Amino acid sequence: MNLKEHIQTINAVSDLTPSEIKDFWQKSLSGNPYSFNQLKYYYMKLLLRIKPLYTHLDEEIFYSILEQSVQKALERGLKFQVDDYDSYMTISSQIYFKYNLLPKTDSIHIPAQLLRAFLKLEELYQQLPSLQQKDEQTQIKLISIGFEYPMFSTRLLFYSYKKWKNKTLRQIDIDLSTALLPAPQRIEWEIFYEKSLSDIKEAILQTMVS
Repeated sequence: MNLKEHIQTINAVSDLTPSEIKDFWQKSLSGNPYSFNQLKYYYMKLLLRIKPLYTHLDEEIFYSILEQSVQKALERGLKFQVDDYDSYMTISSQIYFKYNLLPKTDSIHIPAQLLRAFLKLEELYQQLPSLQQKDEQTQIKLISIGFEYPMFSTRLLFYSYKKWKNKTLRQIDIDLSTALLPAPQRIEWEIFYEKSLSDIKEAILQTMVS
């Protein structure tokens, strides 16, 4: 598909109702390529509103980054089984676009609240080594139960933590986590930080043996 056809395809996309978005999302979770592409082009069209900010970019480069960013956001959202997918796609598509536009660098900045969350997970794994013996999805479920933390937020935090541990954390991972996790003043963060590790361990162990 050449650039002109690509632009025509995006512009021809109809607005989707919330029920249509939900239906396409559910079918995309099951691997339906048609539904995936319907969502991809819909969110590409929505992201076009930023185009006036990038008039200096070559058209082909702009649309290439646009598609790459929305596709990556969509793939990640489906992988993490996002609940509030419409808000997620709006935010994450923009973050990916900015990331893909900028020169790549190894330099990263981790906000204090995110680093605190990583250290809290680190402490949990040190005190409960049996948790790490479980498969990833089971670990995420147990951490969510133990911390009384939303499943999507736990999943997002877990994978960012793993990358941090493996020294593969990128600024895009940090920016997505910071944008999509609850704000620091929200009750979810307060629970995450303030709940004692002994209570967390007890909740996880009870779930493991039940």
